[in-house]
Amino acid sequence: MSETPDKSALGRLKLFFAFGVAALVNLLFAGLAVVGMLVVNAIVQAWRAGEAATSEAALFGALGVIMVLVGTGYLYFAYIGAPRFLAGIERRRKKYQDRPWLLNRQWRARRVIHSVKFTAWFMWFWCLLWWGIIGFLWSVNKDEIVAALGGSWGDAIPAALPFVVGAIALLVAIKMTWQRFRYGDAVLLIDTLPGYLGEHFRGKVLARLAGRPKQPVSLSLTCGSLRSVRRWTGGRLETVWITDPLWSESASLQPTQTLHDRDRVTLPIDFALPPDLPESGHIADDPQIVWTLKVTPGSVPDRALKSTFQVPVFKRRVGA
Repeated sequence: MSETPDKSALGRLKLFFAFGVAALVNLLFAGLAVVGMLVVNAIVQAWRAGEAATSEAALFGALGVIMVLVGTGYLYFAYIGAPRFLAGIERRRKKYQDRPWLLNRQWRARRVIHSVKFTAWFMWFWCLLWWGIIGFLWSVNKDEIVAALGGSWGDAIPAALPFVVGAIALLVAIKMTWQRFRYGDAVLLIDTLPGYLGEHFRGKVLARLAGRPKQPVSLSLTCGSLRSVRRWTGGRLETVWITDPLWSESASLQPTQTLHDRDRVTLPIDFALPPDLPESGHIADDPQIVWTLKVTPGSVPDRALKSTFQVPVFKRRVGA
């Protein structure tokens, strides 16, 4: 009889702690925006009074502006952007309740894109912010940093670590950008919109490649249940996304089964769908049913083919 109150008390404690962490995060971002405004105001005043060089004023001013944008951007998203986005999702969900596959803009256009564009943008933004912070610390503590780098291993390693992390992130950003410009985006063109359970899902994947694949290409279609779990990690309450596999089917595509024209290779897609599986879920569902098509090349020269697409699979409606 004593276990239920204890569990209930523990649950309330966790909930109270979660609210406390959320409040702290909001205060931190609000404080970041305020500090950024103060930095911009202070450097502008110092520059006007001739107490700061133009280059120094530009550096500190840019850092202050970034702090303001990050702080206010988070608060805008949390209290204005996210509620509007969720409300729009619910309106569209009601509008297309008889044809839910039309909710997804790419499904509606029968064209699903696999791209690293947004990941590359994020990496460049992260690099800009990281190196901006390093530049700020360098301008303030240049002598101490140089002395630490030239000192013992115990001093040099911590001092060099931010530069190493920044260099690795910069290399990743460059690699992603190079990959994007060289190979472009892989595209799935959907022939069956949607793929109905008990029937077939058909389409074709287009990717930039100099010729036909060198080795067989692996295709897989999986159905999984994507759910969120709240876990305590390192003293923090985090949301972890877990996919529970429900069904999977694989196929191997020989190079002779592909088409090549004008530096583009076309991979035909055709999977039989079982009749007794759940249909694609909505982004607001938890858990959400996700049908995923994966293309895995068999050799390094064919790496442009590596791609992942979420595909529409639904039950056939009456009259469809």
